[in-house]
Amino acid sequence: MQCQELLVWGLSSAMILGGVMHFICLMKSHAAYGRYMDSSGSSIMVPARLAWFLQELPALLVPLLLMLTTDGNNGTGRHLMLWTFCLHYFQRSCIYSLLTKGRPYPLNIMLSGIVFCSINGFLQAHYLLHCATFHNTWFSDACLLAGKTCLLKEFSSL
Repeated sequence: MQCQELLVWGLSSAMILGGVMHFICLMKSHAAYGRYMDSSGSSIMVPARLAWFLQELPALLVPLLLMLTTDGNNGTGRHLMLWTFCLHYFQRSCIYSLLTKGRPYPLNIMLSGIVFCSINGFLQAHYLLHCATFHNTWFSDACLLAGKTCLLKEFSSL
């Protein structure tokens, strides 16, 4: 598969626009989960651990599937970044979901999370596998070192 720049640009723009619109909506009202949840509502509720696991899982599975089904340039930088992304989402979906003690939340919120994580996983994987280029000096770049440090901090706070 080749880099689909227009698709990456379109999906990224849609996610940014959706985020801005969501932010504006939340300025006027509260999200219907957590402490702002109306317990008298008729929403279908999902246990927090299950909901967290299910909504974060696509961000792990979609990149793994794209890696397994993609032929082509197997550059070290591409795979290092993608495996780091997968490791982060493994922690978010498989480990954190077991540790959370959150309240149940509405099915529609969980479904929104599944859509977001699916698009996010596809965008990250497609871009890293088909669009990104890494130069020889990339492994000593300050941004990579800062990112590795943040990832280690994330796992040390478990």
